[in-house]
Amino acid sequence: MHSSYRATFTNEATDDYLRHLDDLYLERQQFDGYGEEVEAFMEKQKAYVQAHPPIAIYRVATQGSQTRDGGTILEATSELEFILEDGRLRVAQKGDQAVYPDGTTARIVTTAGAANSNIALVGSRLSNGDEIINTLQGRFLIIVREGVVMADDFLPALRLAEVHRLFSNE
Repeated sequence: MHSSYRATFTNEATDDYLRHLDDLYLERQQFDGYGEEVEAFMEKQKAYVQAHPPIAIYRVATQGSQTRDGGTILEATSELEFILEDGRLRVAQKGDQAVYPDGTTARIVTTAGAANSNIALVGSRLSNGDEIINTLQGRFLIIVREGVVMADDFLPALRLAEVHRLFSNE
């Protein structure tokens, strides 16, 4: 990391932001020279995004991501990395550690799931019950879509907490 200050990003998204996530598929595009297969694929994608609009996002966590209780992911071990204007950032994954000011550590235990290479997200939980609250990159994210069920191993502790909260409010 080359800069002393970097912007951080969360999973917060306005309705307007969510509405424009699929603009690539919804805008009429010219496919001259690409063939009928490409046009058919794009039409299929357009139908999918119209039937399943975005309802939430989860940003990919990186080294430098912070936790609710003051921890920081200092070293990410994934081979995936982002090249940003001010340097490279590795993607955090299951098993990577957050380090706290008192020197204690906790490991990332919930992720985007095996189908997503167990990458950590803003919202991933740690072994001590803490949670990643931000990331240093703002472009790469997973979109949650209306009517599309997430995999069972996608942030499972977060889903359990949501179910508990729903039932405790009854």
